[in-house]
Amino acid sequence: METIEIALPSSKIMLSVGIDRKPMKTCRLKVYPDKSVVIAVPQTAPMDWIQSFLIQKSDWIENKLEKFSKTTGYAATTEIRNGQSIKMLGEDLIFSVSPSNKSSIYKEGKTICISAFDINSQERLLQSFEKWWRKEALMILQTKIDELYPIIGKYGIDKPHVALRKMKTLWGSCSVNRKTVTFNQYLIKAKPACVEYVVLHELVHFLYPNHSKQFYDFLSIQMPDWKERKKVLDLEVVHGL
Repeated sequence: METIEIALPSSKIMLSVGIDRKPMKTCRLKVYPDKSVVIAVPQTAPMDWIQSFLIQKSDWIENKLEKFSKTTGYAATTEIRNGQSIKMLGEDLIFSVSPSNKSSIYKEGKTICISAFDINSQERLLQSFEKWWRKEALMILQTKIDELYPIIGKYGIDKPHVALRKMKTLWGSCSVNRKTVTFNQYLIKAKPACVEYVVLHELVHFLYPNHSKQFYDFLSIQMPDWKERKKVLDLEVVHGL
């Protein structure tokens, strides 16, 4: 694939843009979540015209790249297309999108199968996918709560309710008074061991509402390798879940 470089207006970073020549009459510019940029153009489009067009669109390109940078690690996905991968419980799952008169989303092995009437409407695909993702996240996190609850249940603590939210800085929080644990709905992108660490961390707060020595002593007894699990989770955030 041909490439061309342009300077982004604010950061002054030189960006390499892929050129995909096709038998088409118009052009199409795409910025992908992996921060690659590709412009599809007619086969005979001259390089100077392509460069001029990209310069005109440079503000838009930079804004898109900045948006993807801010959401890395905190969104299930920002675009749905065939062959794109996302993580669930630490595994890469591939999207398979197909047109259909009936909308549906389901997981089959390592594939997320999506059927929709208009597969070109990213807005509708993302809305449907987010509903499915939240349902999956709630089921997975409720199962983890059920598995780990006996650790605190034997001390007379009621099993807490599970809620989901979009969070930018937290993986979980708890309200002892409302008997509720709230999780970041994107936590299920992490590996199971990391998810278990976050779940147990929040459950232990029902015994110790702060981060006291007693809290960490109890956590270490129940999960001796919690520091290693936390380190893995922190690294995944840095590199983008």
